[in-house]
Amino acid sequence: MHRWDLIEVDGKRVNAEVGKRAHLLFTAGQENTFSGYTGCNRIAGTFELTGKDVIKFIMTATTKMLCSDDRQIESIILKAVDNTHKWRISDNILSFRNNDSIILKFSAVDAALASKLEGVWEMNYISGLRIAFEGLYPGKKPSISFDLATGEISGNTSCNAFSAPFKMDGMNIKFGDGRSTLMACEGNGERAFLDMLKKVDGYSLSDDNKTINFLTGDVAVMRFVKK
Repeated sequence: MHRWDLIEVDGKRVNAEVGKRAHLLFTAGQENTFSGYTGCNRIAGTFELTGKDVIKFIMTATTKMLCSDDRQIESIILKAVDNTHKWRISDNILSFRNNDSIILKFSAVDAALASKLEGVWEMNYISGLRIAFEGLYPGKKPSISFDLATGEISGNTSCNAFSAPFKMDGMNIKFGDGRSTLMACEGNGERAFLDMLKKVDGYSLSDDNKTINFLTGDVAVMRFVKK
């Protein structure tokens, strides 16, 4: 099943905190239903497809949690659901339209995979170094989070905040050149982490999806546990 993660509002990219990206799921049946998350509250209701590219949302309900910085996005989503008249899917991108204007864009995400990879992962093993792991990372450990909608990971190198693009194909994964803040870092921990990340070409999940192993060939070169 696809989950549709919000990536654009009125043509502007949406940046979301870990685990707080707004999304929708659709279920077709005798009664077409949808559910999702606004970035703060859960949303649910029904919808009708009344013609080509024509959609109407009805019976929309939300939970009533208090929202802070997410209120603006939530308000836009709820208004868009009420005002959307047309939808279109192209290249795994779902767009909601009010007549000819695109209100929201969503990216298709594998819902099962997202449930496995979401959250913050903290590294507890890296191979190929003579210094012990605790000596390499005496304080903060490197951590990553996946954003399947944008195809990026973000996190911390143990010193600097960073992000990098990635591509997945089954159990294969490759990381592209990243961006990071520019704090001066003691020791070799950051460099070791970034250099090893570039060598990764696969991954596996274990411990009931609470551990992710990054592989080079068949060899585990990094290991992270879900926090």
